[in-house]
Amino acid sequence: MKKVLLSLALLAGFAGTANAQSGVLKYGVKGGFSLSSYSGSEAGDVTFKPGFTAGALINYGFSDLISLQVEALYSQKGALVQNYSTAATTNNTQFRSTVQYIDVPVLAKFTTGENGKGLFFEVGPQASFLVATRDFTRPKDAGAGSSQEVDINTDTNHLNKVAIGYVGGVGYQITSGLGLGIRYTGDFSNVYKDGINPLPGVTTTNNFRNSVFQFQVHYLFGGKS
Repeated sequence: MKKVLLSLALLAGFAGTANAQSGVLKYGVKGGFSLSSYSGSEAGDVTFKPGFTAGALINYGFSDLISLQVEALYSQKGALVQNYSTAATTNNTQFRSTVQYIDVPVLAKFTTGENGKGLFFEVGPQASFLVATRDFTRPKDAGAGSSQEVDINTDTNHLNKVAIGYVGGVGYQITSGLGLGIRYTGDFSNVYKDGINPLPGVTTTNNFRNSVFQFQVHYLFGGKS
């Protein structure tokens, strides 16, 4: 949690610095839907699970075409195993791992239109700070929050607390405020600590890394009207 607060403080500090410089400063909110899984040679039957992301951003424009964007986003990641079978379950059971992070991407943003509008591209590094986790099972035909869900683990001690990764995306700024985007985020860091084996049918976790597609809507305040 100290690392999360530090990241938010750095984000606020960036805002103060950028505001003192020439250029256009905007701030905003964003949220959206995500599909997350694990990449790596040992991923096996692990597939994508749904989740969501939401948070705030600051954008400092050097021109209408180029800007620097820093975000602080709550993000649900993790993975899904469709056919989880043990002595107590059947193949009609799903295994879900939901891992929660605060993502702090620092992005170079390139916009092709005039006045900061139009098609844009974004790329840059990202630091992710672990908040919580929940591993559980439930029948395939049961909905979210079903009474048939069975918690397996909520302890974060077996996960790495900080992950370093990258972001790449494309989107469209419809107006000076409203925009849509699709991005991919991947980690260089492993999700789990060495020697931990939390997923069914997996013998090692050395190559497990977060792999997430995000579909986002954002709204910017400030800058040009």
